[in-house]
Amino acid sequence: MQTQKLKRLKIISNTLDSKFQGPFGVKFGLDALIGLIPVVGDWITAGMSIFIISEAASMGVPPATLIRMGINVAIENIIDMIPIVGNLFDFYWKANDRNMKLLEKHLLNPPRETIKSRMIVALICVSLILLMIGTGYVAFVVIEALFNWITSISIN
Repeated sequence: MQTQKLKRLKIISNTLDSKFQGPFGVKFGLDALIGLIPVVGDWITAGMSIFIISEAASMGVPPATLIRMGINVAIENIIDMIPIVGNLFDFYWKANDRNMKLLEKHLLNPPRETIKSRMIVALICVSLILLMIGTGYVAFVVIEALFNWITSISIN
């Protein structure tokens, strides 16, 4: 049962990300083509990517790996919002192929991949916290400088 599901997910992933070969050997799939349809195309391809993640969850993939898979899809869809750049990014990122690699690695060695995924998710969380602290500090410095500038203006 799990082998059939994995084969079906590979077919979906390949169709979305690597089915066709373009100039210079660049592989692409329906994701890049459907993504050319504004808004609707991105919703369709995101839905298919979420389907792959939900099937991985039903196969027992732990939350940390599912989060990594979700981050791959989120990165692709966030950059897809940028006209032209997002469409070109689809040729490179291939979130579904990346997610299939994560799924296959997990199925081959669940304990190792679970630990690896947890470490990566923890690193991402720490990085986001540090980014938030840094952004808060910069905002504080800018507001303080602005306040000092406004209060230093003398009114004649």
